[in-house]
Formats: sequence, structure tokens, C-alpha cells
Amino acid sequence: MPRIVRQGEALPDWCQLREFSIVELDKAGLQLTPKRRSERVVACRGSVQLRGQGRSKVVGMGQYADIGPEGPVEVVPVYDSAQVVLLSGDWGTETGGCGIFSAEDTTTPVDRGDPVSYPKTTNIDSHYHDCDEYWILLEGSATVVVGGDAMPFSPGDCLCIGMGNPHDMPHAPERVKAVFFETGLERRKRVGHLWEHTHGVAVPAAGRN
Repeated sequence: MPRIVRQGEALPDWCQLREFSIVELDKAGLQLTPKRRSERVVACRGSVQLRGQGRSKVVGMGQYADIGPEGPVEVVPVYDSAQVVLLSGDWGTETGGCGIFSAEDTTTPVDRGDPVSYPKTTNIDSHYHDCDEYWILLEGSATVVVGGDAMPFSPGDCLCIGMGNPHDMPHAPERVKAVFFETGLERRKRVGHLWEHTHGVAVPAAGRN
């Protein structure tokens, strides 16, 4: 299975994330009906209000909210419009981080991660995790590297990164805005960026390439 998938395409079998969608909202919003054990809404532009299941919550840009299985939830922009990413799958309650990150080429990149053999023009560091991770590109363009393999990264792409695989974004010629989502923690359940020079050798999980 490919490491990069587009909206509507099947994700690799090992992924706890099973579906994702990038949604532009107008004043009408949308009604979200949970389909799987785990559902999440990430606000990517503007703020949204989640109404239903006996509660209301405002989610600001870069924040997220998990949706329970009790019934449908309305997702409406606080102002005229908003953009959200909808995540659906089978992850548990112990997860890593989730939010939005940006990157762009710079003439003076600073690399705090593990040394790499390829040239770099961004400040994104080569690292690995005690969980699987997904990058969903909203804007810009980049080159991504997973386990030594370089790939182009375009808006609408979802990069699936198996636990223990070193990964990086060495080039971003057009400023990148992307969602990151780290699913169920495993092994030592450490969070954040892990580096071989600090945290030990990266050991890719079997079958998650």
C-alpha cells in the first residue's frame, strides 16, 4: 500500500485512522454522524461550534474535539465560514498530539533532530514516535521522507507514518500548512519528537511501512 493516500482512497490496513476528509463550511455547517469508534474534528481555519449530544463546544483554529457515539453533531462556523478536517477510525484513549503545523524553506535551516544524509532547507527535524502519525496537507507543497524514501507532498495528501519510522520534511518550496495526528501510544508511550541521539534507536513497527 502507498504511504500517501488521497481523500476517499483506502488507507493501509495497519492504520488506526480509517477515513479523513477536508471540509469547507459555510453558514449552514454540516451534520456529522459518528460511523466508527473514534471520531475527531480539527478546526483548520476559523472557529467552529459543535452542537449535539447534549452539549455545545467551540473549537478554535488548531484545536480539536472528539465526538462520542451517542448521535449526530452539528458543526457550524462561528462566523461566516471555516475549514475542518474530519478524522474517523479506531484509535483508543491514549493518543499523542494533534493540531496544525507549518513549514517553509529558509536560507538558514536549523536541524535539531537526527543527522541525515540528504540536504535540508526547512527547520523540520528528522524524528520518530511511539505511535503512528498522519500528516494531512492543506496548503503548500513539500518533499517528505519516511524511512529514507523521499516523496512529493501535495494539498489533499495524507502521509501515513508507521510507528518507529524516522520521518522528515526537508523541503517546502511553498509554505506548508498541515494537520498532524498521532494515534494510539504504544511501547514506552513517550510523546513528542523522539531522536536516536537522545531516545535510542528507532525501530519501525513490523508491517507498518
